[in-house]
Amino acid sequence: MIEEDKNNKQSIKSQRVKSYFIQAAKEIIMSEGVENVSVRKVAEKAGYAYTTIYNYFTDVNELLKAVKDVMIEDVMCHMQGEMLGKVIDLEEIKRTNRAYVTYYIEHPHIFHFFYSYRLNPESTQPELPDFEKHWEITYGSFVEKGVIRMADIGVIAKIMIYSIHGLLALYFSDNGMKEENLLEDLDSIINHLLGGKITV
Repeated sequence: MIEEDKNNKQSIKSQRVKSYFIQAAKEIIMSEGVENVSVRKVAEKAGYAYTTIYNYFTDVNELLKAVKDVMIEDVMCHMQGEMLGKVIDLEEIKRTNRAYVTYYIEHPHIFHFFYSYRLNPESTQPELPDFEKHWEITYGSFVEKGVIRMADIGVIAKIMIYSIHGLLALYFSDNGMKEENLLEDLDSIINHLLGGKITV
């Protein structure tokens, strides 16, 4: 029993220290970009010797994979807070998608980390949320109102996501697209995909 308690305490301490490194790397990414993450910088920010990191992660790549898992969860929590329950009409889905876009505009280094920075291909992929369930919640009312078919939810959701990420890529490429243009284009895409029989 004593040995079990000792192991539990060690496990809790291990998870806590590991979380310090993840949080430190996350803060560096958000403020400076993923290219500025290094073992020494993360360890210094977390308050540990740099060699300690290797007790918890094999290398920076494994650390970044763990950070990505946490950041994906952050985005999902942010969007769940923005949705305020079931999406019921066209204006609400516009507001929700605008919130998603604005999140990345406010955190450009996260967008770059997610969609432009390649982790080691040998690393395991992040555990993604159940997007299909999320899509059903987001677009369910449009099915109920006959605007789209249940079978089309997945395709429409992907068109929306790919459009948003493409617009953001253009915005961050500094080719002249302004935020208001991005949001106007996004609204036009939503109108085209979901305008159908819903009147707002």
